[in-house]
Amino acid sequence: MARGQSQFLRIFDGSATYQRWQNHYIQQSVAWGGAVWNWLAFDVDGFTEGQTGDEGGMTVTMPATALVVAEVESALREARLVELTMYEFDVLDDGATVAPLSSQDLIASYVGEVVGAGGEFATLTLELGSSLSPVGAQVPPRTFTSRLIGAPCKL
Repeated sequence: MARGQSQFLRIFDGSATYQRWQNHYIQQSVAWGGAVWNWLAFDVDGFTEGQTGDEGGMTVTMPATALVVAEVESALREARLVELTMYEFDVLDDGATVAPLSSQDLIASYVGEVVGAGGEFATLTLELGSSLSPVGAQVPPRTFTSRLIGAPCKL
């Protein structure tokens, strides 16, 4: 048995999904979970660190294409969420090299808010985490909008 891993990244908010990417099926769009996932060569740092209970963030590195830069800028501006999932499967199963198998096993998942972004000429680094303050009783560092909390109370 030969084991392979695939990762899926979804940018979303409460009302819509804006982008779906996968990093295993090179130059292919694949159907998984009732949706189409486009290929993007991204790398997730943080799945294998073994952090538990500390609300540690994740870092995603991806190519700085025009589409990726636009999606990341929108996600950062609108405080969107990113869902990361990692699956493991047997690459020797029929069809495993063409599309995700229904028998693949979920081995890790993470949902975090886009809290930062940076990069270089060819790569973009996306920082995911919680916008809530980890210490103290102060209001968390979050931009409250009517889209997030509804119409504010008027006195």
